Amino acid sequence: MIFQSKDFHIILSENKDIKEILEVYNSNEKFLINHMDTNKITSEWVLRELENMRAIGFCSYKIVDISMGKIIGFIDFKVDNETYLSLLMIHSDFQGRGIGKLIFQELEEYVKSLKSKCIRLDVVTNYDNSALKFWVNNGFVKSKDLKLNWSGKVLPAITMKKFL
Repeated sequence: MIFQSKDFHIILSENKDIKEILEVYNSNEKFLINHMDTNKITSEWVLRELENMRAIGFCSYKIVDISMGKIIGFIDFKVDNETYLSLLMIHSDFQGRGIGKLIFQELEEYVKSLKSKCIRLDVVTNYDNSALKFWVNNGFVKSKDLKLNWSGKVLPAITMKKFL
């Protein structure tokens, strides 16, 4: 386990978790349509994505609800002086309950304990304004505009940073 709250464990994802991770992705249909022009992905795509992320130094962690023993989300990041948060996704059935904020706060404390000075993330700007608002409300500021290539699709985005 990498870190936890009273309700959630954050544990390194394994190949045996693919089915539940796939369920989290596919519950976020609007995200998939905007980012990949599809409303469903396959377990093969998830496996490739996890392998690609590992190859560039990112780790993917499952978010497990302790009371249910069920994966309800995942978080991908790479800890460094500037920690790069690639993705935080919560199953659509559990969104709007403050889980994302709680998980981010735990991540922030974790990377501070490892002496990271900043957290960076990229936010797609043509997607969902609530995502941008979420990160601003959690202390992030815009750093620069960029084009983000996500699974072969180029998306308008901004880099945001939070100094710790």
